[in-house]
Amino acid sequence: MGFVSLLAALLLWLLAIEDGAELDNFDKLLVVVHVGSMGLYTVGALWIKTSLARAQKAVPPAQAAIIGRIVGFDFTILSWVAFVGVGVSGYILLARGDLADPVAFYTLFLDPDLLDSAYGWKLLVMMVLWALLVVSGAIMTFVFRPMLESKLKPSDPPEALEKKQRQLALSVKAIDHMAWLNLALAIGAFLAGYALSFDRTILR
Repeated sequence: MGFVSLLAALLLWLLAIEDGAELDNFDKLLVVVHVGSMGLYTVGALWIKTSLARAQKAVPPAQAAIIGRIVGFDFTILSWVAFVGVGVSGYILLARGDLADPVAFYTLFLDPDLLDSAYGWKLLVMMVLWALLVVSGAIMTFVFRPMLESKLKPSDPPEALEKKQRQLALSVKAIDHMAWLNLALAIGAFLAGYALSFDRTILR
């Protein structure tokens, strides 16, 4: 409940500053989706790397592995929902601010003078951090997590077991390091968006 209250207060603040009173309902909805998605991912990642990690240390390794697998799967789904929410709402905001062409999704920063301002650079930093977050999340989801889910057959030779153990160790270590990296990227993107809100609440 504390997180919900904090997020609600942040959203209300974002909608109230600067020209927030002039935003239409769709603009406000986009801001809520954009900030809410990023906030949900950031707080979720922080919870997994702190509270859940401590809880796993208090139970036997086998149980900790099961908990980690279940929570990891659920958080992966939540992560991609958040990534899509941030990306789609952000692009629509860009389009409504005449900074992107909605019929040509590869176009960004149509205003050639945008990067002559601090506003433009903050926007670019936020977008780059989000893109790095998506790439890192894709590597975790499609490269390392499948290694954790793969199973050996009784007929497999001992060499296969040793290879599987090495893959498991590599995957667990890589996922742990990349989870910290993703948390740092998410916090950075969130702070860039926070700094951006002081310039203009909506991109127009």
